[in-house]
Amino acid sequence: MGKSVVRRLATIFGYAFYGTGLLVLGLWLLFPAETVRRTLEERLAHVWPDLHWRVEGVALKLPFKLAVRAISGYGGQETEAPLIRVERLIVQPDLPASVSSRAMQADYRLEIGKGSVAGVARWQGERDGGRIEGTVREIGLAAVPLVNRWLGRTLQGTVSGTFTVELRPASSPEPTLEAQIELANGRVGLLRPILGHRELPFAKATALVRGQGWIYELTRGEIASPLFDGRFAGKVALRPDPGQGQIEVQGVVDPKDRFFKGLDNTVNLQAFRLQLKDKPLPFSITGDLTGPGIHYGEYAMLVQTLEQELR
Repeated sequence: MGKSVVRRLATIFGYAFYGTGLLVLGLWLLFPAETVRRTLEERLAHVWPDLHWRVEGVALKLPFKLAVRAISGYGGQETEAPLIRVERLIVQPDLPASVSSRAMQADYRLEIGKGSVAGVARWQGERDGGRIEGTVREIGLAAVPLVNRWLGRTLQGTVSGTFTVELRPASSPEPTLEAQIELANGRVGLLRPILGHRELPFAKATALVRGQGWIYELTRGEIASPLFDGRFAGKVALRPDPGQGQIEVQGVVDPKDRFFKGLDNTVNLQAFRLQLKDKPLPFSITGDLTGPGIHYGEYAMLVQTLEQELR
């Protein structure tokens, strides 16, 4: 009797594995790659209509792994270089985690240039929303020309960090974001020179970013530059048109000798350095995101005088 039961169970499991194998093979052979590719292009155009999107290819790889190749967003004709390009997107459902958490869960990975974004996405439905967690590893901004075009200035460096996005139910406010971001080995082009410096090089800049919708708060901001070391905090209001975005940031910097390079050792410079002795230089950046103004608090007149001496 026991052998009969074992044989029956073995037969049942054999048929089950055989059926599962046929199902997987059928899905792989019948996977509508072209339809999925076109649908992705349509969805990207709906979400980000300012760019023209092109997806080179989509494939279903075993076991149940969706691979998307070369997602490119163009500002004009496809003969131009893309403003943003994802070399590869991999999405793999995590069935055990989905069952245990009673929510759809999948691992994902995007490859952008030599860097990547990888993490976990969970979706509990329209009523409860979802959550996306991820880690950014060394994405070079040179691979994302859209950033420079959007800011209207040169921004170079390598981005790393972690983030969490809370996807709200349809009846609730927009998604929330919390991210710890680091930009390393970079430089920012300045629209208006600061004491003769036309760009700001830095070894590292970090900040904690929290926000919802279009408004984001910056806290724990730190920057290490050959010109100075600084701390900052504030907020940024983004808009679809970057020219309508606003920035309001305050902080202090501790200038280094290179900050004053190029200035003659005039009475005004001596007075400036004497007043700064053992004290940081305060600053505030406010105005349009693409062309904000900078102010130096009680030192504003001295800085203005030094800049006039450079002309």
